[in-house]
Amino acid sequence: MDPKLHIVLLLTVGFAYASILGALATRFKLPAILGYLFAGFLIGPYSPGLVLDMQTAEQLAEIGVVLMLFGVGLHFKLEDLLNVRRIAIPGALFQTLVSSAVAAYFVHLMGWPLTYGVMVGLAISVASTVVLVRVLSDNKLQDTLEGHIAIGWLIVEDIFTVALLVLLPSFAIISTQGEVPIGSIGGSIALLLVKFVLLAYLVLGWGYKAVAYVLTYVSRFRSQELFTVTILALTFVIAMGSTAIFGTSIALGAFLAGVCIGQTEVRHQAFANALPLKAMFAVIFFLSIGMLFNPIGVLEEWKLFLGILAIILFLKPLAAYLLVRVMGYTRRVACIVACALGQIGEFSFILAEQSIHWKLLPDAGYDMLVGAAFISIALNPILFRLMLQAIPFKAKADLDARISHFAESTLIQPPEVVIVGFGPLGQEIATYFEEQEVHPLILEHNIDALQMQTEKRRIVYGDATSEHVLEVSRLTQGTLLISTVPELATNLSIIRTAKHIHPELRIITRIQYASEKGKIEELGAEYVCVEDELARGFIDKIKSLRQVL
Repeated sequence: MDPKLHIVLLLTVGFAYASILGALATRFKLPAILGYLFAGFLIGPYSPGLVLDMQTAEQLAEIGVVLMLFGVGLHFKLEDLLNVRRIAIPGALFQTLVSSAVAAYFVHLMGWPLTYGVMVGLAISVASTVVLVRVLSDNKLQDTLEGHIAIGWLIVEDIFTVALLVLLPSFAIISTQGEVPIGSIGGSIALLLVKFVLLAYLVLGWGYKAVAYVLTYVSRFRSQELFTVTILALTFVIAMGSTAIFGTSIALGAFLAGVCIGQTEVRHQAFANALPLKAMFAVIFFLSIGMLFNPIGVLEEWKLFLGILAIILFLKPLAAYLLVRVMGYTRRVACIVACALGQIGEFSFILAEQSIHWKLLPDAGYDMLVGAAFISIALNPILFRLMLQAIPFKAKADLDARISHFAESTLIQPPEVVIVGFGPLGQEIATYFEEQEVHPLILEHNIDALQMQTEKRRIVYGDATSEHVLEVSRLTQGTLLISTVPELATNLSIIRTAKHIHPELRIITRIQYASEKGKIEELGAEYVCVEDELARGFIDKIKSLRQVL
């Protein structure tokens, strides 16, 4: 095979296997990443058949790490963590301490150096964001009290892991040089922390202003292609600059880039544009992880492997359950949070890869972690469903009331009305609702419209044809979506996406020509025709539907 085609061959075969095995995993209600990992194993050197170039896969996987950490940083919201800080922060730290200490002792007891045990323990202490969110959303628990606790808990674990990535070089020095003077250790760690604080200040302080200015300027061109390229350019510049100037990991730089862009007004559209690329390279990342998996290493150390797996499946959830109960929450909340965290995933792999790079973990330890991820990811959705059937189930009305109370207590108020477009027509409709004491949420693709945001109206910058942007508007809990966009193709895309998210949603849209109404009606939306006295027609239509609000 021509070396120039290594990347093409890897993408061709890798994506083909990943799509087939990912679809099979999803068909059996398992996370798709299980299929991606197995697809990687099938094209790796430790399985019979086709073997693809590992160096190419590893380089592409680095891009996957950058985009995954960028996504984590982009989604990071301090307010989400603060809402559940009394349980998420002590819970995550307690569970990490318990699982890490027990795993380190067990691995050392089985004859491995204590350093290896510590790194295995830290790697298995963090759960997979992808798996946890999928399990919660599949069971409609993402917006519940227990869902918010679990996600907040995971945010703390992610932050703790990012901090570990900063400190790994110091751990490597200590482990390789044996007895190192305390002053030298403290100086090394202090220098790293100073670098991290300075980097965070530059990126999130001065850097934030520069990033916000650039993205706001570019968004005025209304070019999605240019906007996406700019986001990627900023992400990689910050990630590589962090590594080149401050000597930190590329993963940390990507995380800070995500946090930085996540503070801007264009964050929702930024995530929507980066999502396809993030998903593609995440698949490549999991493929590369699977390619490195050697099952022989697991079979040779099967007792050690079973012990690590038991800690992930039983000890981690038990520690979480006990702490949640001690903090005064119900058995149902404790069971859901505990079971959701009983697996490991992408952050465990990243930490393991960096540990191998710094010679803090042997290849066999990596095999243990990948094998444990295979099994824990496969079992977690099954165990979660069994757990929900086993614990006492409250009536739906009680559950809805509890969710509603939690939403009110955390100031999460879903909009009754979402208006797409804030031109003259959108402004007149918004004014009507404000006079009726209904506070609409407006989705607008003109960045300058954000200046018209008030206490009674929230404006989100983004393309309403994007599923992510519509989900940000909490459309699933809304009553009415009104599109003031004139283009038929755009309206059809908005309607399809909105109906996919919320099939029962009432949608009113505009059409320019009477001939367009058939296509609108096919998708289950109502329409206002045509351009003459369009605003008057919208208001009359809304008044006739006032009883649904």
